[in-house]
Amino acid sequence: MNPNTTVFILVFSLVLNVRFVFSFLPSSESTGERSDFTHGSITEDGIYKAVAEVIIEKVKPGTYHSNSHTDKVKAFFNLDNRSKHEFEKTVHYIVNKVNSAQRLYSSDTSRTMSCEHISAGNILLHLLRAKIIQLCRTRSTDWGPIRDILGEYLFTLQEFYSNTNWVEMSGSKPYTELGVQERLSIKISDAKEAMCTSCNHSKITLHTSTNSCASNLMKNGHLTSGYTSDQHIIKPYNGFPANAGKCSHGGPSDVYRGFPATGGINKETSDPGLSPHHHLHTEAGRAAVQATADFLVGQDTGLLYQIGLEQTTGLLGLDYRQHCYNCLSPALSVVFVIDDAGSVSGQLQEAFRHSVAIVNQARVSTAPFNYILSTTGNKEHGLFVTTNGEEFKNRLQFLQSSNGGNSLKTTLHATLNAMQQAQPGSCIFSFASTDPIANAKGKDTGLLHDALYLLENKNLHLMQFLQGNNSNSHTAVHKRISNHVTASPTDVHCFVPNANLHKQGKRGKRSNIFEEIALHTSSSVIQTSHSTLGDILGHVLQENMNIQTLGVDSFEMLSLTTHVFHIDPCISLFTVRLEGSTCSNIQLMRPDGSNQSFTGNASKDVIDSRTTILSVQHPLYGVWQVKNSPSSPCHLTVSGSGCIDFDYKIMEDLRGVKYQITTSSPVLGKKYTISVSVKEIPKNVTTNFQITEIYMKKSDGSTLTSLPVSDSSTGTTRTVSGEVILSEPFYVGIKGTMSSETVTREDQKVVTPVGGQIEFVPPFETLVYNEETSVSVRVSNAGTVKQTFKLTAADTARFLIDATKHVTLNGNQSKSIDFHLRAVPPKTSTKLTVTLEIERANSQIEHNFMVSTVKPPNVIVTSRTENCKKDIMNPNNCSRQQWEADLTVVFTANMTRLYISPISGALVLTFHRDAIDKNKFTATVKGDCCTSKTSIIAVDSAGNTKSSSINFSGENEFGISSYIKKQRDKMAEDSDPPTVWIAVGCVLGAMAGIGASVALIRKYKPFQNKVNSDPPDFPDPIPNQMSNGHSDNSRRSVFTGFGS
Repeated sequence: MNPNTTVFILVFSLVLNVRFVFSFLPSSESTGERSDFTHGSITEDGIYKAVAEVIIEKVKPGTYHSNSHTDKVKAFFNLDNRSKHEFEKTVHYIVNKVNSAQRLYSSDTSRTMSCEHISAGNILLHLLRAKIIQLCRTRSTDWGPIRDILGEYLFTLQEFYSNTNWVEMSGSKPYTELGVQERLSIKISDAKEAMCTSCNHSKITLHTSTNSCASNLMKNGHLTSGYTSDQHIIKPYNGFPANAGKCSHGGPSDVYRGFPATGGINKETSDPGLSPHHHLHTEAGRAAVQATADFLVGQDTGLLYQIGLEQTTGLLGLDYRQHCYNCLSPALSVVFVIDDAGSVSGQLQEAFRHSVAIVNQARVSTAPFNYILSTTGNKEHGLFVTTNGEEFKNRLQFLQSSNGGNSLKTTLHATLNAMQQAQPGSCIFSFASTDPIANAKGKDTGLLHDALYLLENKNLHLMQFLQGNNSNSHTAVHKRISNHVTASPTDVHCFVPNANLHKQGKRGKRSNIFEEIALHTSSSVIQTSHSTLGDILGHVLQENMNIQTLGVDSFEMLSLTTHVFHIDPCISLFTVRLEGSTCSNIQLMRPDGSNQSFTGNASKDVIDSRTTILSVQHPLYGVWQVKNSPSSPCHLTVSGSGCIDFDYKIMEDLRGVKYQITTSSPVLGKKYTISVSVKEIPKNVTTNFQITEIYMKKSDGSTLTSLPVSDSSTGTTRTVSGEVILSEPFYVGIKGTMSSETVTREDQKVVTPVGGQIEFVPPFETLVYNEETSVSVRVSNAGTVKQTFKLTAADTARFLIDATKHVTLNGNQSKSIDFHLRAVPPKTSTKLTVTLEIERANSQIEHNFMVSTVKPPNVIVTSRTENCKKDIMNPNNCSRQQWEADLTVVFTANMTRLYISPISGALVLTFHRDAIDKNKFTATVKGDCCTSKTSIIAVDSAGNTKSSSINFSGENEFGISSYIKKQRDKMAEDSDPPTVWIAVGCVLGAMAGIGASVALIRKYKPFQNKVNSDPPDFPDPIPNQMSNGHSDNSRRSVFTGFGS
């Protein structure tokens, strides 16, 4: 075999198995065993640094003195777990949006600042920063769309430190002008300026102290970034000294690492095989962390100084602090008011079930002052007050519906009785029927006055659950919760502390007296049903009584069987929920071999004929057993209160890099990574705690698969992962050891893989008031047989015009479906949710859309020359054919910027303002076939951006084989034969790999090519910078701009 061919095959094979990366990796799941900086860790560290060093010091100056940003933030939240959870959820959301930007825009050089597109990247950052500031100044509650833009901004900001030579010049110090100034003061390398010398980029050499790539940058004080073949910009190669030229990005997927200047300068990882400047990875990561923090809180230029403390804390999710009132306190009563005379048997059952949770929680925290039960059915015995939680549960357990007639007036009598007995500040949960006949019995002004008086003077918090006859009443479009319309049970939160309890509402017709009370106070009226009451009440109690549960184990038992579960030292209370017709006969055996009795610190509560709850406070840790007597099968769910919890995410592999899936459900039969984050590990057990496996169970509790993991960390949080093919419904658990004890935790929410996939198709347009906008969704059949899919859409602002679509696809076929929205004032944003329905499984995607008050710019191509000829579409001939396009650009708001992308010395944009219509511009774009596709970007003063593509390729692919041959011949003249063939092998093999990946890359970004680099910078085509213009024959102002 020809030795040259051997090298080609070898390198071809290697390239096809390397990851295509030209940035920091998105998350730790892609780093292997390395502790690299990733976009995820940089974003999280930057936010924590900003919050700890600046924001907390402004809220509570001098209070916290820990050197750890994480510890300082934890101390700030203290025991406010809900606020801490909301903050962490916000940080994870922003991190996910940074990763989403990387997933969508990694081939866009203006987003990654590769290929010397630094000016373009800075313009993008400047525009995004201005938009974030503008939106934060005008919005107070809808942070989702702004956090989406923040994710885009942080991705490009962090890329600067990985891909440019800033760190080589300035170390870990951030560049303060970046994104703040429209024009950077540091000179950017021009088109003909060599910035690197060739270096030995073999992995073996890069691992040693003789790494010549460590000093391959020319020290002239100019900014540059590496060219990468993965982004389809032709690296300039003419006119440079021998063994010198433009810098390459580097790494195994980069063809240009074998072209002068060979090697590369990327700092994206600490792996020499991936990053020629791996030795500067830590400095680049630190610079990116500090730049992230500075963008948020940097002196003068940070968001904190631009939008203020209140808006900054809202953006970062810190405004949830003390959001929920604590109803479970030694000074307060726990009060239930129940209409036992109406048709509300379901309410009795739910009230009893949740009273069990309240009493159990009081055992391991602080018991309330007393428990109060007030009912309507028996006027003599309708009020029950006790300090004994077991008595309270027993009273509820044996409470029966009298099935007598009743009215809301009678229920209010019972509520007033409870108010009189309740301690000041207590929470009252009232359950009543909304029977139309009952409502018709009218209102009583005296009762209303008494209720308002007690609520205000005793600072009572009343939540009224009204059950209607409609089983879907809670999910109906219109329902009242504290006089607000809500969309789902998760919108029902909790009592808010320090609320204005006496409100001056407008007088008007109200359907019942409870709505009159809600009108004048902070109390809530919740229209619900038997099917939704349990979830809603459970959510409210969790928020207001801090009733948090940990999943410990779950399984199904047949008759005459024994099953074991593990209770570890972290569990202070556990419950066993038994579900089955005769489950109450199950025996519970302690680790010491004795039967567990249900007295004192243990209880057994029969909720109904099929549900029993066993609870044990301060249990012995070790192996517990349950024994089933000769009876029918029983499903057991073991939950607990205590420490050590986890969450997980499902990740998919895209070109060797792992990203979190964008849908709510994974695709059936596809391989995924299950990444588990274990948290709340006590510091005193970190050295003795180890995660040993991730396991997955079927919905019946039987084990589906087990994934052994390696955990060598001693931190209070851990991340482990494993790969699995998902083929049936599952839920996730973890197993570990604490000293000699086994620890298990489960997230018992079942996930069902689906046989199809949906994704939004970018670009995402801004909605405009009273204008129809199309949103494309790509639907894919992941199976091999024909399927019909149903798509349903809904949005929070009700802009949607068409809500349901059907599509039939053959196996492995995809198709785009359009939904249409029309924005209507006064809503300024909406969240669109699209659901793919397949038999009994669903998958959802979501996207936030902004609304503009004015139309975005409109770009119209009025004339153009012919497409590039096929024989011209290669690097050796492309400059021989020129093209030109004339355009009209119309702005509704004032024009702030008009430019083209990508940057190229061969691309020129000229435009002038119309003499009559000041918002109309005539433009001409000129270029050659080396850059056959370009985009013109128009930006207005309202923050709208419109990008319009111009394509002269004629669907002809840009050929590069002759380019490779020419470089091979040139290198053969200047290099030793072994070096030549290794380089050429890398080139040829990598290009084969690139060809295989072009289809995937092109899904989001058109194929772009260029020969020449950009100039040092380009004039800002902005109306008030007339010095950049010149005059044409008609004496009109003309601006000349190069692409960005």
